[in-house]
Amino acid sequence: MDNITNNAVIPRVNDVRKRIVTANKTPHRMGMMYGFLIAGRASEIVGSACKSDIKTTPRGPTGNDIEVTEARVNDMDYEVVVFNVKTSKRGGIPRAIGLPLDRKQEPWARPLLEYFEKFGKDELIFPYTRQALFPSSVEVFRDDFVYPIEEYNTQELDKEKFNELLRQVPEGLQHLVKPPKYLVEETKVPRHNRKLRLHGALRHYRLMELTSKFGFNREDRKIFAGHTIDVTDRYIHLDWRSYFSKLVK
Repeated sequence: MDNITNNAVIPRVNDVRKRIVTANKTPHRMGMMYGFLIAGRASEIVGSACKSDIKTTPRGPTGNDIEVTEARVNDMDYEVVVFNVKTSKRGGIPRAIGLPLDRKQEPWARPLLEYFEKFGKDELIFPYTRQALFPSSVEVFRDDFVYPIEEYNTQELDKEKFNELLRQVPEGLQHLVKPPKYLVEETKVPRHNRKLRLHGALRHYRLMELTSKFGFNREDRKIFAGHTIDVTDRYIHLDWRSYFSKLVK
């Protein structure tokens, strides 16, 4: 767990936003703004990976992952920017994030649109790695911002014994074998605070903002953040119009 200082506090959403825009490097500042607005994971921001990142697939946007359109709400037309996000941990399944371009409703949407428009259709918007972005998050959040992590369980597989078990199964069937419970050790991690950096922190604060400020319900949050939804409706993550009226009320 993080070494938390005594003066660390759990900030408000506006405090997090204010810190993000202080990042000195423009590509990193825009990357964190983008990550916050889409409730994104670090891998949904960056376009490159280090050689050591064998478990992380960068799914950052290109100039082709943006569209400007309109939405009609209560007989009023709103200009909208739609970001096409490739959802990490779900094989890159797309989710559409629709945001109002009116600066009074979302001050970061138009600056991000203008930044995206500087790049070619197939050009990565944030071509750096998450390791390159991390120092900028340390710079802006420092050690005085933390956020809460609820209690969860971790599982660790006894790989040596599981490999012994697999050797007893024909090679063509090994991929069907699931680790038996007696080879998996489960550990409970109590509720604790973690330093505010990238990844979970940006998602946490954006979803908190969408809930407390805009009235997003559970289904809205699932669509927005790309959480698992009933597989009978595989297109639900593209339905940004279902929640858009809440962003402009």
